[in-house]
Amino acid sequence: MRLSVIQIQTICELAKQYFGNNAQVWLFGSRVNDDAKGGDIDLYIESPIRIPADLILAKLQFLHGLHKKLGDQKIDVVLRRADNDVDLPIYHIAKQTGVLLS
Repeated sequence: MRLSVIQIQTICELAKQYFGNNAQVWLFGSRVNDDAKGGDIDLYIESPIRIPADLILAKLQFLHGLHKKLGDQKIDVVLRRADNDVDLPIYHIAKQTGVLLS
C-alpha cells in the first residue's frame, strides 16, 4: 500500500470527523499496489449519514480537510449511504480489491 502512516491516520480521522464514528473507509485502486507508480488516492466510504445533502456537505468538508493536510493531490471518493438500496459494481470492486483503513 502506497500511503504513509500519517496519510492513513489523517484519512481515518477526517472520515470519522465528517462522516461519523461508524464510517468505514477503504483504499482501492493503484495506491493499493506497492509496485505501481503515481496514481490518485481512491477512497470508498460507507457512511451512516442518510440525508443526501448532509452526505454531500460531509464529502466536500472531508476533501477540503484532506487537501489542507495532505497537500494538492488527486483524491477520488466513492460514497455509499447506510440506507442505500442501490448496489453498484464499484462498491464491490472497492471492497474486494481494496484495503480497509478504518
